[in-house]
Amino acid sequence: MKNLKYILMLSLFAMVSCKDADLSGDYDVVMVGENDYSEYDITMNITMSDGENKISGKSACNSYFGSFEVVDGNQVNLSPMGMTKMMCGETDGIERDYHKHLGLVKEVNPTSDGLELLDENGTVIITAIKK
Repeated sequence: MKNLKYILMLSLFAMVSCKDADLSGDYDVVMVGENDYSEYDITMNITMSDGENKISGKSACNSYFGSFEVVDGNQVNLSPMGMTKMMCGETDGIERDYHKHLGLVKEVNPTSDGLELLDENGTVIITAIKK
């Protein structure tokens, strides 16, 4: 029983720290702020390798790309995102909302099924599920 406690504690610690955790993978964004965007094609791909951390994906219409650095523990600094410039029509507002929230991300918390991205106040502003 004692060993089980230690294993669980170590597992939780490994999941909490971005510096120690490899967040690499493909994710579907399901929540942005209080909006359920699970029906839209919003994706996030994270690649972490040798100090070069990249983020890219699709934001309902356009593709986006950028980089980020892990500052301390779970805290991150995202670079300004580059993106394609297709005309999006009805998904334009959704795309702008996603990018506005993405620009506010200051912390990343791994969860059992994906990621929670938080703002400077510790509020979850984007929820993504691992594919």
